[in-house]
This record gives sequence, structure tokens and C-alpha cells, in this order.
Amino acid sequence: MSRFHTLVKEEHLCIISDLHLGNPSFVQGENLDSFLKYLSQKNSSLCINGDGIDLLQLSIPKLALDIHSILRGLQGFFAHGKKKIYYVIGNHDIYMEAFLEDSGIFNVVPFLDVISGDRRIHIEHGHLYDNLFINFPRLYIQVAKLLGFCVKISPSLFHLYFKISNFFSWLKNRNHLWLPNPPLENLVFMRAAKEFFERGFDMVVFGHTHRFGIQDIWNNKKYANAGSWADKTAHYLMIDEGEINLREWLLSYEMEMTSL
Repeated sequence: MSRFHTLVKEEHLCIISDLHLGNPSFVQGENLDSFLKYLSQKNSSLCINGDGIDLLQLSIPKLALDIHSILRGLQGFFAHGKKKIYYVIGNHDIYMEAFLEDSGIFNVVPFLDVISGDRRIHIEHGHLYDNLFINFPRLYIQVAKLLGFCVKISPSLFHLYFKISNFFSWLKNRNHLWLPNPPLENLVFMRAAKEFFERGFDMVVFGHTHRFGIQDIWNNKKYANAGSWADKTAHYLMIDEGEINLREWLLSYEMEMTSL
């Protein structure tokens, strides 16, 4: 069990998710290092929203290369001020929880509730709302291991899997009237977000699906996903005094893509 608080106040918080370090499909090592160096100059803490390390589809040599590529960026982050790195546990790194806590680098939590400005924000990886993961855990593990084997043959298959999954989610959910059209996520994730809205949260941030975006649901409630750094494009969410933006990171500079 995490020894860190899950309720925090952060006026400036950056959120990234699904790095999948150690997965052969992870292609953003250089970008992530430059991003951490950039973030170290900013007055912002960082939240890694699950699956930072990929144990289900792990390549040990690839993990060593990935960690080496971001080590200086991590050191630089802590060299500037008293900013924190929150690490929300996902399904691909759940067995790393004790190790990550003992490292002294991360505030490891199962979820994170953030007060920023006058907004309440719930951050969670989201795998607990995945029907396959919850209802068929053994099948899920077998599918993940099979995908891991395929990824070692061709890393592009990792991205193809998520594209196919997201397409079928769109087909299934496109006619639900209470959702925006088209909805950003599968219906089960949007229903979970709606429950948090009903409990008083203004924003809900999930990861897991690798589908980046920000979407208004109802009554000015916002759903967001930072996407994945295993993809060819790298995105992140920036919360500043209760306002949330989606941005794309391109090596040594940033480009704001969405502002809601």
C-alpha cells in the first residue's frame, strides 16, 4: 500500500502516460529526455499516469537503453526546486509498485486527486474499467504476452492493436446520446468518468487506451487522456491553475494543440 497521499494541491501539473519503457515499440527515448529537461526548468510537478515501465512486454536490453536515455532528464528535474513526480500505477507495471516506492524518486499512488485553482481533478490509469482486464484477467494476460511476442518481431503491431481496438470502440459507442459525437473513449471509460463527475470532480484524466484528447462531457465537465509515449507522436496534458491543455512535444520545442 502506498505511503503517499492521494489528495494533493498542485497549481501546475504535467501529466504523461503509457511510456512503456522496455517495450520494443517505445520510440520516444530522446524526446522524453529532452522533455524532462524542459520540464525541469518549469514550475511544474509531473504525474506519470500508469504503464511507465512495461513488464508484460518487456525487453531487458531495451529497458536498459530507455532508462539510460532519460536518466539525466530525471536528475535535472530534481535539481530544480522541490517539484514532485507522482507515479500512478497501471496494469503493465503493477508488480513494480514496491520497487518504485523504494527508489525514493516517485510518490507512488493508485490514483491521484488534485486540487488546482478552483477545480477538482481525478487522475487514474483506467485499466480497472477495461472489461477484458476485469472480467477475463487470464485471457488479458495471455493476449498481452502474445502481443509482446509479436512486438519483438515488429514493433508496429503494438500500435496496430490499439488502432483496431479504438475503431471497434467507436463503432460501439457512436450512438449514445449523452456522449459527444464521436466520443473520445469506449463507453465503459466514459461511464466511469461520469461517476466521478457526479461525485463533484470537474475533470477526469485516464490513460490506458493510448487515445489522446480532451472532451467536454456535460455541464463543463472535461474528460482527458494524455495518450502514449510509445506512439510516434508524444503528447502531454498541462494543468495550470485549474485549466487543462493538451500539447504535443517535438524534441526541443513544444506545440500547443488543444486548449479547452
